[in-house]
Amino acid sequence: MPRTAATPEQRAHIREQIRRAAVEVYDEKGMEGTSARAIAVKAGVSVGTLYSYYANLPELMRSLWAEPVAEEMVRLRATVEATPDPLRALRALLEGYANFAFDNPDILRGALLFVGRVQDTALAPAPAAVEFDQMLRDAILAGQKTGQIKPGPAAQIAHQLWAGVHGALALPINIESLDFGSPKQIVAEMIVTLMASVKA
Repeated sequence: MPRTAATPEQRAHIREQIRRAAVEVYDEKGMEGTSARAIAVKAGVSVGTLYSYYANLPELMRSLWAEPVAEEMVRLRATVEATPDPLRALRALLEGYANFAFDNPDILRGALLFVGRVQDTALAPAPAAVEFDQMLRDAILAGQKTGQIKPGPAAQIAHQLWAGVHGALALPINIESLDFGSPKQIVAEMIVTLMASVKA
């Protein structure tokens, strides 16, 4: 006899059950111990069921932090819109990204630094990442129009700036055996260096 399809309410319940299990597994085992199998066991579902709700592990992990990241994008957008000077807007974006990471260490480790084991499927960029990238590019283009920012492809400059800040955030976490000093100081100095590198 064929199985009855789950109702929308049942599907929503199972999806939330999987998300709660993912949070628990991540809290208990960290990134290294977070696997689809461990989450499925904790949720009381099969791995196949988990993958019928989420295409892959990074997509599931990303869903855990989607709301606070989206809220941060709204805040950053408002900051940029209230900052007419392109250089100040660009700096505000980089500082906002760093401050969000420092204020939300779970999101930094789980969403921004999470590297999943994706086999055959490519994970589309998160909407917040696309939006942040566009905000960086817009500020760079505005600064190039006013002559404040050096000429060059806005996308390339945006990615160099973002990678610099992201790397400064990640390095003390990924290489814990070295004493990098104050992570906030490293990031602040990196932003100063990066901003100097893009000025016309």
